[in-house]
Amino acid sequence: MAYSTQTLAGGCFGKIYKEKFGDAWAALKRVPLSLISRQQLERECKVYNNARHTNVVKLLGDPWLKDSKWNIPLEFIAGEDLETTIFKVQLSKIQLTPAVRATIITGMSEGLLYLHSKDIVHQDLKPDNIMVEHQTHRAVIIDLGLAKFSRNGLSSAVNLGNEAYSAPEILQMSGVRDKRSDVWAMGKIIAELCARVRLPTQSVSAVKIRETLKEHPYCSAVSKMVEVNPAIRSSMAGVIADIKRAGSVQQADIRQRDITRDIQREIQREIPRDIHRDIHRDIQREIPRDIQKDIQRDTTVTHVNEMRVNHKWYPPAAPVPKMDERKSPLLYYRQNPPPQREMGKALVPVKGQALNHQLSLMSFPCPLPETGKVTQERYIEGKGALEYKEIVTRGGKIVKYEKVQITKDS
Repeated sequence: MAYSTQTLAGGCFGKIYKEKFGDAWAALKRVPLSLISRQQLERECKVYNNARHTNVVKLLGDPWLKDSKWNIPLEFIAGEDLETTIFKVQLSKIQLTPAVRATIITGMSEGLLYLHSKDIVHQDLKPDNIMVEHQTHRAVIIDLGLAKFSRNGLSSAVNLGNEAYSAPEILQMSGVRDKRSDVWAMGKIIAELCARVRLPTQSVSAVKIRETLKEHPYCSAVSKMVEVNPAIRSSMAGVIADIKRAGSVQQADIRQRDITRDIQREIQREIPRDIHRDIHRDIQREIPRDIQKDIQRDTTVTHVNEMRVNHKWYPPAAPVPKMDERKSPLLYYRQNPPPQREMGKALVPVKGQALNHQLSLMSFPCPLPETGKVTQERYIEGKGALEYKEIVTRGGKIVKYEKVQITKDS
């Protein structure tokens, strides 16, 4: 059966094409007989068969000979190489956010850790040989054509690989490519992914990395990976915990920013802009900054549209404290009862739940009615007088928020 083919890239020995293999797409590596011996082919296939990991490219079947070329069917990755992601931003389809970067770094590090656990040395690690899946951002180490088994100083292949990602001992022509040189190459790749800049090979060292990455979460791990002296350079097993920890920090930061953004959008959607501006100004004026920070710290977000308040700040049935003019003023309510027809309904409608919870965190310690009127009373220290504002809600939305005059008889 004939299939349409698409050239994907050129490997170490031969080109790679996108072709159908069974019911799925494959990255078909075609290597001329003159470039690879049967012994080398068998070694490469053995490497693939021993490297069954989600972050290492898979061999889909046995190679076959056709038109004087060996055809090697490999897993097809619907994505782009890391070279494009880092250095060819105009062509990249990946937005390199901290969370995405953490997924890529953790994935390719776990892939290399697995290879080393099987005594496999890749020899040719570089951004071109790491694919990133577009949908999942899964990082996949590819091109094991130069990979070799290395145990107790004995290697199953010659000492080959690129120079741009070669460890210092390799460039000095006195070292042999092994797991330690793989770790150095991976360290440089991670550093470039974090800095988004090509680093000169000769200047990559623990000291330079600390200067370049400084307070970056991956600085500590990478500096251990690029030690000039291979005897004190960390192994992948020695830094994987640091890499995962740095990734967790990146993931947590982006989740917190997303949650904050979503809550702000919900507030903007539920409250008219002019009313939102007045509420925000009153909140900033009435609640001391340190208390605002404590309230934010003690609030746990359980859903984009649902917040649970730490009752340390707002006990469920706490009595309203007496006003102490020597301290920062607190806000409290006199709330009109909702109409009789509303009594059977929840005071906080599902539609405006995030809004009402957010307001309760700030200056409204009781839930607003779905439809009704609330009078806000507050003491203005500078004027030495009380000020009243009326809040009117309709259908779960605030439709009015303005100052009103209330006499002693009201």
